[in-house]
Amino acid sequence: MRRRVCVIAGAVCSWGAGVGRLPAARAGVPLLFVALWALLVLAAGIDARQRRFPRALGCAIACVSAALSVLVGGLVRLAWCACAACAFGAVLTGVEIVWRRRHAGRPGLGMGDVKFLAALSLWAPLDAVLSLAGALVLLAWCGLLLHRDSLPLLPFAVSVFAMVRVARLLGWVP
Repeated sequence: MRRRVCVIAGAVCSWGAGVGRLPAARAGVPLLFVALWALLVLAAGIDARQRRFPRALGCAIACVSAALSVLVGGLVRLAWCACAACAFGAVLTGVEIVWRRRHAGRPGLGMGDVKFLAALSLWAPLDAVLSLAGALVLLAWCGLLLHRDSLPLLPFAVSVFAMVRVARLLGWVP
């Protein structure tokens, strides 16, 4: 299954890089949006049930996000989004390392969450940052209300990402 998902995601990404600038390729953007949202909902469901984020799913989200970047803005947009994703992933990894050192090895933000947000940043880096911030606030509130020390992040992150995308479509966020 993992290999099949990676092969399909790689084919989508290479297709987007090869024909992304052609007008006919832009017709594939809605299909990629549907695929990305399906993958995001699947990731949130897996994290809610199993508290993990599979690597194959991360590869698929990264490839579809990269293909969307290419189709929407070309290779230059993909390069900028990739730089932002690398920087975002590096900062979150650094914060997690410092957190674990100061809290006797207890995880704060899981590395699957970092991979998820970095993969999502390949398409919409600012929206990924906003979704992380909003998700952490919602996570804290729900943790206090439910009296729990730990909750999965991805269901909150996907929900906030959807809200940010809707706000962007309505023109509330520039």
